[in-house]
Amino acid sequence: MAKKKKVADPAVPTPDVGLYLIYAGFVVLGTLWLALHLGNMLAGSPQNVPVNPIAIAADLARGRLQWPGAATAIVVLVIMSAVGYFVIRAHLHKRASAGQLPVDAKADVMGSGAAISMLTESGVREKARQLGVQLGYEDVPGVPIGVGVADGVMLYGSYEDLHLDIWGPRQGKSTSRVIPAILTAIGPVLTTSNKRDVVDATRDVREAKGSPTYVFDPQGVAGEEPTWFWDPLSWVDAKREGCEMRAARLAGHFADSDDGRDTKTDAFFDPEAEDLLAGLFLAAAVGDGNGSRQIVQVWEWVTNPQDTEPIELLRAARHHYTASGLSSQYNTDPRTRSGIFGTAKKMIRCLKLSNVHPWITKDGGGREFDELAFLERNGTLYSLSLEGRGSAAPLVSALTEAVIDVAMRKASRSAGGRLAIPMLAVLDEAANVVRWKDLPKQYSHFGSRGIVVMTVLQSWAQGARCWGDSGMNALWSAANIKVLGSGVDDTHFLQERSDVLGDYDVISQSVSESKGGNKSYSRSLSSSKTFTVNGLATLPRGRAIVFPSGAPPVLVRTVPWWEGEYATEVKKSISQHDPQRKTEITDLLGAPSLEKSTLSLKKFPPPDQGHIEEVRPL
Repeated sequence: MAKKKKVADPAVPTPDVGLYLIYAGFVVLGTLWLALHLGNMLAGSPQNVPVNPIAIAADLARGRLQWPGAATAIVVLVIMSAVGYFVIRAHLHKRASAGQLPVDAKADVMGSGAAISMLTESGVREKARQLGVQLGYEDVPGVPIGVGVADGVMLYGSYEDLHLDIWGPRQGKSTSRVIPAILTAIGPVLTTSNKRDVVDATRDVREAKGSPTYVFDPQGVAGEEPTWFWDPLSWVDAKREGCEMRAARLAGHFADSDDGRDTKTDAFFDPEAEDLLAGLFLAAAVGDGNGSRQIVQVWEWVTNPQDTEPIELLRAARHHYTASGLSSQYNTDPRTRSGIFGTAKKMIRCLKLSNVHPWITKDGGGREFDELAFLERNGTLYSLSLEGRGSAAPLVSALTEAVIDVAMRKASRSAGGRLAIPMLAVLDEAANVVRWKDLPKQYSHFGSRGIVVMTVLQSWAQGARCWGDSGMNALWSAANIKVLGSGVDDTHFLQERSDVLGDYDVISQSVSESKGGNKSYSRSLSSSKTFTVNGLATLPRGRAIVFPSGAPPVLVRTVPWWEGEYATEVKKSISQHDPQRKTEITDLLGAPSLEKSTLSLKKFPPPDQGHIEEVRPL
């Protein structure tokens, strides 16, 4: 009975060892035959060498034919050449396979070549040209993603693409995605985080390019001193149309903030408390004849329901409808009023913290942050906060929306309805630090305005807790570049990604061997999963899968900042801002932190010296 053996892959049956020996024998005999004839030609007295190999062997054996020394030299040269060829080939193969992982074999059945041409440097440069983005020869034409494993080509997202990254914790998303994106940005950058690593790595590099940097750090995440402040009420701007809407959006950031507990919202008190805060923020922004109040005044009003001053300020400013709504909440029955004010008080608890006040009021003595000036000067804003009670996340998310809001308004007044120099917004730890509930609804609008947003999460469930399942689905659908990194173990989410990756065809080979030793080969076509759920869950560090809109998924090798052109500058910046670093004489003399290494950095063009057009948020 014949034995059968099934082998996955190959395109042709594998020849047995006997055939290899026959091939090798022909090569050796051919080499000797050719060496003999060439050596005979080079000899001083050529011999009569027959053409027939059998006759040559017979003459050599009988002594009728002498083996020439030149033929020996030729054989030696051939052997040395063959050895050298195999050594070089082995070395090149070793170099080519250095850093390769077993998972890289999957790249051959995923996106590559012309199918992903829009992600290559030439593709995104052409897209920038279509969008009217002026790029210098040395400018990075988009947001770096990684190197395609199949082609070995660097891939980018264009200045119209929106990104959504899901990576497990400690898998290199900051070093391979966030930091490279900030380093190569050609315009203003806004980034959020709950750690100082991104700030330390990029701030000096950005400053060396001419970008003014701002670190919003009310919780002391990076130990930054408040040399400037941002007044949220200046965003509300009661002197401009739409201030009621902006006051409501500001209140929404406090209502949606994470207070450190997974508490359920109350269907009555939470909306009423949010509405109360919107009225109080507007009243504080309106102020009296001496100008607007400071935002901390709202805390005073929330803790004293008997103080009706907010209603009087709104009526004096002719915001009668808002005043009427506020009045109804002040005049409701005591128990209901207590519940509304108590819920509102919980929402804005961070306003009572003295360490927060210098960052949001003019009492700290610093200069006031101007969103439009920040955009015009290609600034860099780092907004930091930690989760839990006392978190400044509401202020971080409000500042984030305020900057993007002004950028949207500026874009609407620019040629083509988009920013001439794209803005990059990297929302790291977005579900914790930037609990912006309306983000999924507005996401699709950002790309058309020249605002490139990269939202970074640790899991699908983390985003679903913030925006709900429908909101997370909307965010995922609105993103053009979706990146799945390593360390994700959400089975349901990974199952969906596995289904999207689909199957690929596999040629299965069967080998049958009879008792007589005869072999026969047969092949059949079958399908196999590109990535199983387990394969995605065990995706190794250093690899990510990119799901671009309108193109097949791509397996990429991530490129950390230390492999990039700014590696030296980043190392110096990190060293300069190391909390354990000792003070040096250059610090006392005011020497620049990057010194000579920054001389090669491409500088931003100087801002327009004429006064920046006065554009306030919608």
